[in-house]
Amino acid sequence: MDKIKNFLELTRGYSLLVTFASCFVIYAYAHNYDSGSVFFSRSVFALLVVALCCVHLCANLYDDYRDVKRELKRGKSLNEITFSGFRPKARLILNGTYSIKCVRWIIGALSVFATAVGLAFVLAYDFNITILLFMIAGAVLTALYPYSSRYYCAELIVGLIFGPLMIMGGYYTLTLNFDFNLFILSLAVMFATLVLLHVHSIMDWEFDIQSGKKTLAIVSGSKQNAIKVLAIMVSLPYIIILAGVLFNIFNPKMLYVFLTLPIAVKLIPSMKEYIEVKDVEFKPRWYWGFFENWKAIKESRLEFFMFRFYLARNFSFWFALFAAIGAMR
Repeated sequence: MDKIKNFLELTRGYSLLVTFASCFVIYAYAHNYDSGSVFFSRSVFALLVVALCCVHLCANLYDDYRDVKRELKRGKSLNEITFSGFRPKARLILNGTYSIKCVRWIIGALSVFATAVGLAFVLAYDFNITILLFMIAGAVLTALYPYSSRYYCAELIVGLIFGPLMIMGGYYTLTLNFDFNLFILSLAVMFATLVLLHVHSIMDWEFDIQSGKKTLAIVSGSKQNAIKVLAIMVSLPYIIILAGVLFNIFNPKMLYVFLTLPIAVKLIPSMKEYIEVKDVEFKPRWYWGFFENWKAIKESRLEFFMFRFYLARNFSFWFALFAAIGAMR
């Protein structure tokens, strides 16, 4: 059990809910697609989910690995490396739980498995070029992500990966079909996902400036402006769904996404309290989603950071899940 916990910490497994959210949307639309295809089944879908999770974990780990290697090249030893910010970045690499060599093996294993699954799908469909192109696009964007924040495109890359690329690519892999309505929904999921990245960027403001990163939060000019951008990001997914229902693009049941409003309503004021450094008590509520390991987080005195992080992550997850439920026939 400890090995599993360590692996999930090493690869930032707590962020997998974002991938699961996109997969729920893929499943809902693939399930509805009446093609008689022998390729869509729960087992095939499960294999796709595992492969996508491997890609996600690999990207997380590679991001930390690259940062550690950069510090080592500057002449520091592992015990001399420290990262600013509030999340324990690369903690298990720095304390020697996982060696650099072991980390490279894990990155390689995750990459090879995901690639093998992708190629299996390509070959199963008589060497389908479209699936191969989705794979290549995903690989390129994932490889670029660790460098993207220095070139003003971190949000664009993350949004594309967890929105249109993953959802449309996964759906096509299961059905060999494209769906315009699903593309519109993938845009809503994209913006909901960007809420998590933007919240994280606001809270890592000082660290990102010191590191030379150019996130949307920093480009906005101030934390106050970044909060305004956050409010827009939170609003856009709801607007897309509401417009889609009004124009008969989506099933009216898609309005289930508005059940996430309690999370959204709490998130924005909480971020304002964060930048104003207000001393508030953090009490997770069931209707705000999961707050796993909360006792340990409080003992580490990181609740002021993780509370907002969990709110943003839970918003992204539940929005996509309720959208998937609303899409099911």
